[in-house]
Amino acid sequence: MKEQKILITGATGKTGRRVVERLKNKGIALRLGSRQGRPSFDWKKPETWAAVLEGIDTVYITFQPDLAIPTAADTIRQFTSM
Repeated sequence: MKEQKILITGATGKTGRRVVERLKNKGIALRLGSRQGRPSFDWKKPETWAAVLEGIDTVYITFQPDLAIPTAADTIRQFTSM
């Protein structure tokens, strides 16, 4: 069975870094989604999304600045339909 590779958005943030730590401790293959990551990922720059999703099987989504902002649902919907 092929090991899944997981993208963690917001990997350096409050929640994301905790998820990263736990998954790394289990030896799970990860890609860290952040503006400082390689490839970089930024919710405000859809042109960064395709590269960060390449070779990814599963995504753990945190949304910055907050899910309560009016555009959050549409942005996440656009991202997940790639």
